[in-house]
Amino acid sequence: MIKIALCDDEQKILDEVSQYIDEYAEKKNAHNFEVFRFDSVKSLENALEDEKAFDIFILDVYIGDGIGTELAKYIRKRGIESPIVFLTTSVEHAPESFETGTLRYLIKPVNPQKFFEAMDAAILQAEKLGERLIKFKTEKGLESINASNILYSEAHDHYQHITVDNGDKIKVRMTVAELFAVLIRNGGFVRVGSAYIINLRNIKNVSTSEVHLYNNISIPIPRGKHVELKKAFWDFQCEGEGD
Repeated sequence: MIKIALCDDEQKILDEVSQYIDEYAEKKNAHNFEVFRFDSVKSLENALEDEKAFDIFILDVYIGDGIGTELAKYIRKRGIESPIVFLTTSVEHAPESFETGTLRYLIKPVNPQKFFEAMDAAILQAEKLGERLIKFKTEKGLESINASNILYSEAHDHYQHITVDNGDKIKVRMTVAELFAVLIRNGGFVRVGSAYIINLRNIKNVSTSEVHLYNNISIPIPRGKHVELKKAFWDFQCEGEGD
């Protein structure tokens, strides 16, 4: 099911875009869309704070109680990478919108063909994200992480401490084996000793005693395990991640 968050303070636009989504679904012979309508910035923010997840965001720029580009920044600050499509009557905020990785910026009145093209692109991007996005239940609530952004994890007192490439650390209550089972579905991860899981994408080199990551982090290797780790690293470099 693809969940779409549609936010506009005009009932007419909510109805119109919802109708376009229905037409798109019929055209594509797809019935796996669920549209959630919001008529204010605050209502959508509340839904996100309640850990509601959406695969695609379709936002007006001027929403009555706020600006859509600021809402997009809020979405990104929460670590949500879902595609964002803007609908607006003005190109004034276009440059700002693209700072948040906006997928499309459509001018009202909405051209159905342009909207359908935007939906094609949004669904493709959402599906690619879905393949890599992992959701963890943490002390702060539900957090989504792109598997490619994980550097490594380290076990401490029944928790796994996951470090991502922007320096953030995420603490999840699970065993090393449980976390590895989740990560290995995305490929490119290897267990090192009893405490570490490392993302092979971020290894710079492997010595006899340590593995060195690109961000200057070094992780100790158990004695006699460096040959096995070097092979896993070499195999990954040669085979790549696939399509």
